[in-house]
Amino acid sequence: MLAAGGLLGAVPAFGQPRRPHILWRNGWNLNNIGDIGHVPGALALLKRYVPEARVTLWANNDLVFRGDLAKAAGFDDGTVDAGRIHRRIMPDMGLVTGKVDAQGRGDNPALEAAVASADIMVIGSGAGVLEAAALNAFRRRTGQPTGMFGITTDPFNFTYFEAGSADREALQQANFVFTREWTSLRVLAGQDVDGPGGAQADDPATPVNEAINRVAVSLPGMRSRPAFVPDTTFAFTARDDAAALAWMQAQGLTAGRFACFVPRYRWTPYTTPTRQGNSRAVYNALYTRADHSKLQAAIVDYVRATGHHVAIVPETVQVVGQLDALLKDGLPPDVAAKVVTMDRYWLPDMAASLFARATVVVSIENHSPILAAAAGTPFVMVHQPEDSFKSDMFTDIGLGDWHIRDVGRASGADVSRAVMGIVREPAAARRKLARAMTQVETRHRAGMLTLRRTLGLR
Repeated sequence: MLAAGGLLGAVPAFGQPRRPHILWRNGWNLNNIGDIGHVPGALALLKRYVPEARVTLWANNDLVFRGDLAKAAGFDDGTVDAGRIHRRIMPDMGLVTGKVDAQGRGDNPALEAAVASADIMVIGSGAGVLEAAALNAFRRRTGQPTGMFGITTDPFNFTYFEAGSADREALQQANFVFTREWTSLRVLAGQDVDGPGGAQADDPATPVNEAINRVAVSLPGMRSRPAFVPDTTFAFTARDDAAALAWMQAQGLTAGRFACFVPRYRWTPYTTPTRQGNSRAVYNALYTRADHSKLQAAIVDYVRATGHHVAIVPETVQVVGQLDALLKDGLPPDVAAKVVTMDRYWLPDMAASLFARATVVVSIENHSPILAAAAGTPFVMVHQPEDSFKSDMFTDIGLGDWHIRDVGRASGADVSRAVMGIVREPAAARRKLARAMTQVETRHRAGMLTLRRTLGLR
């Protein structure tokens, strides 16, 4: 039910029906193109399926690269605004930042006005509920509905379900909950998704805690029945062809004659602790070389089989300046001569334009494959177990052959086999991807129609 004074029956001045107002909580970070890419994908879906709505993005910051982040990205301070991508999709999008208190009051006038006038608040795609307390405060203050669209509910490292927690309340009270992989649905249903031994057991010979164990969660009394809706980045449509073509020309790349490879550390190298110990650097050091050597095996086979180039590109700011060390150093000279690396960060519209011209994208990160899929390019996703179970989404949409679930248990030959299978039969791979994207579109549509119904729209 909508609260009194909400959407239904509201007729403002001049007799025009009041536009429903959606407060979309997303835009978690600027330091990876996946977190940036969630929003334009969501806006594209909202524009298509809820065109009569007014949308305000509630982001963690104003979307401009500044200070240390700009420096790490290789951008001049204050000159790069990721919001330009969002506004290209939805020019009249509102943007607010800030926090709300326990009573749901915003700490600045723009946020306060957005909360007070919103007909619904939705948590967009991300690695958990992420803003559960704010969602609960919004619901209690306004009486308006809430929802979650394409989230992961991994109790290992992102979402916590202790009794009385904000996450439990937000999930139980939401008018709709859409998770971006079936494994999250199994977690919410109380199933043990790892089995008694966990996804990965601890090796007592190592100086870190390697164990990954998830406890089954059961959330009785949920207002809605959770369902599967893929990450909104699958709906990403923005392009920066000029930037991509300029970079390709500078690097000597020809469309259809190169592959993209994307590296990743097991844990993003912040200083904060993880649930596997206090030192991310110590943990990463155990795996970085072994993980990337498996991608290097695929690079060698790809270059020698095709004679084409490889472009090593970042998904996160944290690997800028590290690409050669992660994936190029140690390659045979004949292969290394065909490998180029990006020396700065980029935005997802440029990434989508480059991926659209590649033969295949091979990534340890999750969102570069999604951007590739949205651009029509096949991919291989090589998953690290510490990175939650969100990559299960690729199997869920019918692309399990391109999803290597655990880099620690796979070999370089396994990665290479998946890559070369795509390269040798490109037409079949693109048809397979098209079938998967049809499933994605069907799920996105179902989720958006639920949003419409929740707003009382036909």
